[in-house]
Parts: sequence; C-alpha cells; structure tokens
Amino acid sequence: MTEYALALLVALTGWWFSTGLVLWLVHRSERHHRSIFAVATVMMLCSFILVARVAEQLSPAAAVLAFCLALLLWGWLEMSYLMGFITGPHNEACPENVSVLGRLGRGLGTSLWHELVLLAMVSLLYAISLDQPNQITFWAFSVLWLMRWSAKLNLVLGVRNYNREWLPVHLAYLDSYIPRRPFNMLFPLSLALGSALTYVLLHTSYMATDLSVVVGLTLVGMLAALGTLEHLFLMLPLGDSALWHWAAPMAEKD
Repeated sequence: MTEYALALLVALTGWWFSTGLVLWLVHRSERHHRSIFAVATVMMLCSFILVARVAEQLSPAAAVLAFCLALLLWGWLEMSYLMGFITGPHNEACPENVSVLGRLGRGLGTSLWHELVLLAMVSLLYAISLDQPNQITFWAFSVLWLMRWSAKLNLVLGVRNYNREWLPVHLAYLDSYIPRRPFNMLFPLSLALGSALTYVLLHTSYMATDLSVVVGLTLVGMLAALGTLEHLFLMLPLGDSALWHWAAPMAEKD
C-alpha cells in the first residue's frame, strides 16, 4: 500500500501547490507578468523535451516525473490565459438576457486562441507518447483538459459558488458569463462521469502488476478524483478558497 500512499501524497501536493503557485504569480503586479511568463515559457519548452525522454522510461520515478511535467505544462497554459497573453477575440462582458447557447458561444470567444493552443499541446503530447511505455504525461494532461471543460460548461450554465476574487482585473468581464444558480442539469452528469473516470483509472491501477503502471495510473486517477471534487466546490458551500488564501492576495501596487 506504500505506493498508493505515495501517489496520493504527490497528487494532492502537486494539485494544491501548482494551483496556488499559478494564482500567486498571476496576482503579482502586471509589470512583472512579461518576465514571469517568459521564464515560464522557457520551462514549458524544456518540459516538452523532458516528456520525450521520460516517455521512453518505465519506472515509478519516471511515472512521478511524467505526472509533474503534466502539472507544469498545465500551469503554463493557465498562466498564459490568466495573465492575458493567450485569450480570445472577445474581451467584453456578456450582454444581459442572452440565451444559454449565446453565452456559450460568446464565452468560447473569450478563450478561443487559448483553446486552440490547448488542443495543439494535447496533440503534441499524444504524438510524443504514441507507442511509448510511459504515457502518464499525456493521460494526466488529458484528464485536466476534460475536467476543465466540464467545469467551464457548469460555470456557464450556472453554479452556486465561484471565487470571483481570483480573476485578475483585466479579466473581470468573465464574471458576467457565470450566472449564480443553486443547480444546473449538467452538474450531476459531470459528477457521475468524473466518478466513473476515477473508478476506471484507480481500478486499472489496482489490477496492474507493474509498479510503474500502478504509480502512474494512481496519480492520474487521483487527479480525476480531485477534478471531481472541484466540481463539488462549485455547488456546495465548502469554503474551498481557504485552501489557496495564501496564493491570491491583492495585486501588488505599481
């Protein structure tokens, strides 16, 4: 059971710290954003090189490293949007009384370039990992992608809880796309699918005989579980923002 405990610790720590680190960096003064993002971009490019090398290795340590690389790549992607470098053609508030489909379309326009970059990154990870023994980076990144799309759809349909204060000032208009509702029809389906994905991944890891596969799939399964938990945060008053209170202070003054 040691490998499961280790995978749980790595997944929880990685999820919590990487989320907090992105928030902390995004809420630094905007005069620092270009330099921060430049360094992050260099790290992202180096990460892709490392992914290609790690994908050829099958060991518990390589599985953990592949998982951490997925978090690093995801952190760059989130930073690119929250800092305003890669967003979309629309940067205005959503009109009042617009239909759900209209809000979805306009919402996609606020992040279209970002979604295309995301698709390109997933495709590149797939190409790198194809026929390789260690595909954990691709699977972890794909789970993050699916969970984020599910969360974004729930946000547009309406949620009870949303940390508006986490949005940088230049993205404040995004709040107009998120109605406050106690429930939406997609929410139970998202929970069911997230729970099913978690079960499949963790069950497969339990049935595996290779320790590297056990560690890797447990990490990805825990990521799916945490993504499902984040969906609950959207609807239940659980005070999840306290987990990252340290990471989202007021932006520094110029």
